[in-house]
Amino acid sequence: MIAMKLLFAALLAALVSFVWGFCSWMLLGWHSAGMREFKDEAAVAKVIRENATHGTSIYMLPFPRKPMSYADDEAKAKLTEEIAQATTEGPFIYATVRPGRRESNMGMSLGLSFGRSFLAALALGALLSQTVLSFPGKLAFCAGAGVFAGLACVLPQWIWFELPLREVLVGMADYFIEWLLSGIVLALFLGRVPTSRDHG
Repeated sequence: MIAMKLLFAALLAALVSFVWGFCSWMLLGWHSAGMREFKDEAAVAKVIRENATHGTSIYMLPFPRKPMSYADDEAKAKLTEEIAQATTEGPFIYATVRPGRRESNMGMSLGLSFGRSFLAALALGALLSQTVLSFPGKLAFCAGAGVFAGLACVLPQWIWFELPLREVLVGMADYFIEWLLSGIVLALFLGRVPTSRDHG
């Protein structure tokens, strides 16, 4: 019975999460507003196709190359200095690159997106089920999970990979709103409201 209640609540919360994702990305436009185009896309695409020789992967520019094991101390120091200078001078890139063709499958992407929402709602719902909180407390618990997701997933991109501050704030706000809204559903079904015996 408890498991079925958890599954049902997670399914409804996943639907809320999925709908919010559509609104966030397709209607609000606050994610795309921070994206910029290259001056000459054809020229950039040509360079990428010619130089992204490892296929679809994460590419960095400058790449933090490691010196050969047999290199002397002077060569190692020189390489470290060159990479540091190139990083300082720019350009700096940390990006997922697909140099070749790939057929898009919107149906699969939507299915995976909903599956992601369901698994996240299931995990959060399982944690919420162990709590004894008032409804506002349960809602705060879920919203706090959204804050945690932002701190854990978005902030490192700013610390280490120069994600613009605007995108950091949008990303963290996105997680917060997603799990605040989804948390309303979870809080209605899961967790136990404290009674007088809990306070006694």
